[in-house]
Order: sequence, then structure tokens, then C-alpha cells
Amino acid sequence: FSSNGGPKKEFWEYDPTLNSWTQKSDFAGPARFWAVGFSIGNNGYVGTGYNNYLIYYKDFWEYDPALNAWIQKTDFPLIERYKAIGFSINGKGYLGTGSTYYNEEIYHKDFWEYDPVLNNWVEKADFGGPVRYDAVGFHINNKGYLGTGQSKSGYAKDFWEYDPALNTWMQKADFAGTARANAIAFSIGGKGYAGT
Repeated sequence: FSSNGGPKKEFWEYDPTLNSWTQKSDFAGPARFWAVGFSIGNNGYVGTGYNNYLIYYKDFWEYDPALNAWIQKTDFPLIERYKAIGFSINGKGYLGTGSTYYNEEIYHKDFWEYDPVLNNWVEKADFGGPVRYDAVGFHINNKGYLGTGQSKSGYAKDFWEYDPALNTWMQKADFAGTARANAIAFSIGGKGYAGT
């Protein structure tokens, strides 16, 4: 959403050297919010989400900044969803958890790997914690991390590590702040950061 309402398609590039924003080609799929995004190599990837009219998405798109162009890729293979998480590790993208609403809220804990070379999805081990949406995710070195979020039982603060080499989840120390959903997270220099 924005101050003038509705889901958006516009797309912007931030240059930290110039401290400026430049508008790029609009996202090529339908306008949406609560989508997933991650980067692999020099390209960005955006998919899933919701458009405010009980329409959920499973389409997936690659953004090439050199061409300033979007290319549609293989759809996410399972049920449409929003409020999922995504991150990348070693040239592969990962997408999981989230929610879908069809007469009632459906929560997910499935977890998938996207290969940009083969343009395909492979199901991996389910997320190790309970089903949830509005969680946060990031990667450090060769591992992925997922935690916080919300489900029918309320807000969460548990945190989990995913090892793609072993395809396993291991519970780590709980998030140190209060349980929450709709937070943000990223990694810098071998450490993860989460807040708001």
C-alpha cells in the first residue's frame, strides 16, 4: 500500500554513492503487496503476493538490472500465497512459509529451492518450526535463517537455521526481543539483524 492506496508495480533503484533514487521499469506482473524478493548473482527475483481482492499469486519474475527488464520464470509450484519469506544461498533462491485465505486462513511451512540455471523449483525439508506467516529470513555464509512471524497460536520469536547441504533445520536461540510479525531482517558481515 501507499499514501494514495492500492497495491503498486513501480520499481526503484537506490545508489548509495549518490544517495539518490532512480525509477526503473515497472514490475511486469500484476500489482501486488506481501510478495517475496531475493537476489541471485546480478539479478533480482520477485514472486507470490496478494492484490487486495482475494487474488493470490504464484507467478515468479527475474529482474535484469543491466537491461532494466523483467522476464517471467517458472511459477512457484505449490498453492498461491502471500506473507512468505525468501532468501538466497550459493546461487539458489529459497521460498517458504506464508499464508493463503480461501474461506479460512491457511498457514504454510513448506520450503522450496529455486535454481535460476534450470529455472525450476525443488521441494526441500519443511520449515522446522510451526506453520506461520509474516516471518523474517536472511542468510549468513552458507546457511539460511528464519524466525518470528504469526500463526493461529499468536506471535512467535523462535529462530531456525537451514543447512542446504544437509537439507535440515536446527533451532537456534530465540529472537531476543518480544514476539512479533511483519518485522524486517538482513545480514551484514557474518551477522544477522532483525527488528521493527
